This record gives sequence, C-alpha cells and structure tokens, in this order.
Amino acid sequence: MPAISNRDKPCEHSVFRVFALLILCFVFALIFSFYTGAMDSDLGGDPDEAAHAVTSLMMRDYFASGFGQHPMKFARAYYDHFPRVALGHYPPFYYLISGVLLLPFPSPQVLIILQAFLLASLAAVTFHFGRRFLPQWLAALAAGLGCMLPVGLKLAQHVMSDVLLAVLCLGAVVVWADYLRVATCKKALVWGCIAAAAILTKGSGMLLCLLPPVATLLAGRWRLIRSISWWCAALPVVAFAGPWMLYSTSISKEGMTQLTPGQYFIEAVPYYFHSVPAVFGWGITLLAIVGAGFGLRLTWSKRVMSNEGAALTGLLIGALAVLVLVPVGLSTRYMLTLVPVIMLATAYGILGIIRYLPVRIGGPLGALMLIAAFTLAASLPKKEVHGFAEAVRFVGVPTLTEPKENWLISSDPRGEGAIIAAATFQINSRSPSNLRVYRGSKELASSDWMGRDYKTAVDTSADVLKLLDARHITWVFVDLSSRDDQRRAHDRLLADSLQSAPQMWNLVKEQSITRRPGQKGRLLIYQHAQIP
Repeated sequence: MPAISNRDKPCEHSVFRVFALLILCFVFALIFSFYTGAMDSDLGGDPDEAAHAVTSLMMRDYFASGFGQHPMKFARAYYDHFPRVALGHYPPFYYLISGVLLLPFPSPQVLIILQAFLLASLAAVTFHFGRRFLPQWLAALAAGLGCMLPVGLKLAQHVMSDVLLAVLCLGAVVVWADYLRVATCKKALVWGCIAAAAILTKGSGMLLCLLPPVATLLAGRWRLIRSISWWCAALPVVAFAGPWMLYSTSISKEGMTQLTPGQYFIEAVPYYFHSVPAVFGWGITLLAIVGAGFGLRLTWSKRVMSNEGAALTGLLIGALAVLVLVPVGLSTRYMLTLVPVIMLATAYGILGIIRYLPVRIGGPLGALMLIAAFTLAASLPKKEVHGFAEAVRFVGVPTLTEPKENWLISSDPRGEGAIIAAATFQINSRSPSNLRVYRGSKELASSDWMGRDYKTAVDTSADVLKLLDARHITWVFVDLSSRDDQRRAHDRLLADSLQSAPQMWNLVKEQSITRRPGQKGRLLIYQHAQIP
C-alpha cells in the first residue's frame, strides 16, 4: 500500500486529465456494451437485474406522476401489477439516480448507459486518487485497466447497484485522506454524506464504518478521535441512513443466508481466497502483493502510514470484513470495491520495481508489466439474453382503453424478472395500468426472498386451473429454458395442467429463448380459450 504522498506536488491540468480519462473510459464501456450485446439483451442476465430495473422505472413514474401520493403506498400498488419492485430489500439511492435519468427516456438502454458512466467514474476517481502517490501515467494506466477487468465489465452490462457502491466507497477514501491531512468539520460531514449515500445504495456500504477508525490509527492521527470534527462524520450517517436501516432491517434479513457469521466465515474465506487470482489474474495479484510489501516496508521505517495508504487500507479491511462475515451469499461481484485497492497496489508494486532500473527503460517496462499482468485476468464477459421481450411483444401489452389483462409467469427468478421487466418497459401506462402480472413462484407456491422454506400452494391440476380462473388469468408463460434441476414442483404441475386442458388453454406460440451464450430453450405461451 502507498506509504508516501505526492499530494502537494503541482499537477497542471489535473482536472482536465481526470475528465479526459472519464470520457475515454465511458466511451470504452459504451462500445463494450454494444459489442457484447448488453444494449439489446433482455433484463434477465442476473436474478436481481430485473428488480433493479423495474424499481428504477417505478421511481421514475413516481417522479413523473406520483407526487402527492405516499411513496410506499405508490410502491405497493406498483408491485401489485409488476411484482419485481425491490424497494425495501434494496435501499433507494441508486433508484433516485436511475429514476431521474429515466424521466425523458424510459428505456433499458438508459440504465446500461448509466452503468457505463458509473464504471468510468470509478476509473476516474481511481486516477484522481492514485496520482497523489504515483506518476500520472502509471495512475492512469492502473485506473484504465481496472475499468477493463471482467468483474467490472460484467456489472456494467447489467442493471445493478454494485458499481455505484464502489464509486461512493472510493470517494469516501479520497475525502477521509483529505480529512487526515487537515481535519475540519466540513470534510468530516462530507465524508458522512458519502458514507450515508453508500449505505443507502447497498447495505454492504456499512463497510465504510471501519474506515475512519482504521485509517486514523494507521496514519498515527489517533488524537483526532478526541476532536468534535472526527465524530461529526457519523452525523449524516445516523441522520440519513439510520432511519432507512431501521425500517428495512426485518425485510433485508430475507436476503441473508441461514448461516451464522462463524459458519459463513469458514465458507467465505477459502472462496474469496481463491477468487482473488481468478478475478484479477495471477499477474495483478502478485504485483499487488509486491506493492503492499513495498508500502509496509516504508511504513515500518517511518513508523506511520501515509494518509492515502491508511485510507485505502481502511477500505480494504472494511470490504474484507463484509465479504467474510456478513452472510449474504458468495459472489465475485461483491469484490468490485476491491478493484481500486488492488490496481493501485499493483501500480505501487511496479513503481517500487522500476525505481531500481534506469529512467530510460523504467517507464516503458513498467507499462509493459502492468499490461502483461492485466492480460492474465479472466476472459471478457458477454451478455446474451433474448426471447423474453419478444414474447411480450407477441402477446402485446394493453393500453388504458383496452380490456384488462392478467398474466401468469412460470419460471425461475431470472425468467420471471425478464418478462416482468419487458412488460413494464413496453407498456405506456403503468400507474394506473390495465395489466397485472402474477408470478408462479408466488401464486402457486411460497418461499422467502432467497427461495427457502419452499412449499407448493396447489396440489392437483384441478386446483391449478381453478386458481387461474380465480385470478382471471388471460395469458400464461411457461419457461422451459432453465435447467431441469432448477424447475420446481409448481412449474411442472402448471405445465401438466395446461396440457391437460386444451379446451381451456390454447398453446399459441413456442418462443425461442437464449439465457446466456450457448444456453437456449423454449418459452410456451398459452392463451385462455375465451379471449378472442
């Protein structure tokens, strides 16, 4: 980790260079999204993607036509028609941003553009921070290549809040390093606002609570803990994020695994230990270890860590604590907050190595080392989800002047979400709406948010058909594109029930579905026989 700082060194046109890197990375991320199919893919690349997209659209519609109504009442009514609204399971800050951006153009492509901009912003903030203790060319290269790592590019292809969280966490590092340099109440309050925004983006933003104490102690500024300004940092967190955390605690518990922190720790440590080289590649991983070694050696000689190094280490410790102690499930996408730390440590390792080389060859060799290390990372991701939106277009969504329709979708969370998201974006009037979508996983069965405690709500074909009539279902979508072991008892019972009643349900289309590159299947579309 960095142990010295170039913060006070003059840097001409620094704002322009940060902005230029932001634009370059934004253009790259957009081109990548177009090239890999993210722009025209359905919103079913991740089980949570549709939930983020539909909730963003719900927030947009509230801004456009819902003011004056109670926000949660509006959200509940919206959920009744389009049951992928996830406000409560997820905090609101990401949706406040995405909802505003959707106001002029309510389309999924706007959300993918937002993801590309957020990824570019992460690179720009990484460069802005890294140039304090690295040569600008090396900081820019590390930031740009960090933007191109598969873990970030995959999240840029999907409508997810993880990228915004990573940007806010790194922003908190920048502000706290400044606070450690010159402690003021204003800087502490700014840090608190950023931390509150991170927590209101995703609950794992709580990792930032470890940053101030860890960084303050490592920088040798422990006396600041006695000052009023140091404690001011907590005020915005308590004021803004606190009420939401209290409100949503009982809801967000459903997103946790049933493991105790100790049991989860035993599983998480080996998982993430092996995931680091899998995500970053062995080249970057080893150079980051070298960089950490150089930083620790210099810190040992000076008996204190630089403000920048202390703040980055605080972020690292907080992120690792959340990864291995909070039982939310294991996923490499949670490692995005580590990307700036790893890339800057890698660049610092290269800087330590080339200091022993002649100036004339040190720079080019360092650049080659970083590029070569980057090429050892995992293969680039590609998003290919098609057929769900086409099925919705085939059926057609009703306008307010047409008869009401009720749909039932039988699929896993990805399939259910993809169809609901497609319908939500295609329909012109969502609140009020003449379309109501039902999920088979909620109507024909019951379980919690994670799919636990599963049990069927119907046992026979007669019960299924009776339920369809009771809900006045007009169209049924039966997704056969998921793996057989992922299809549950109620899915199979529904498919058998519809086949057994051709006089009541007409099979009108078999839609081809692509879930991911190389995985294809069918979606059966049934229409009630009494619907003309």
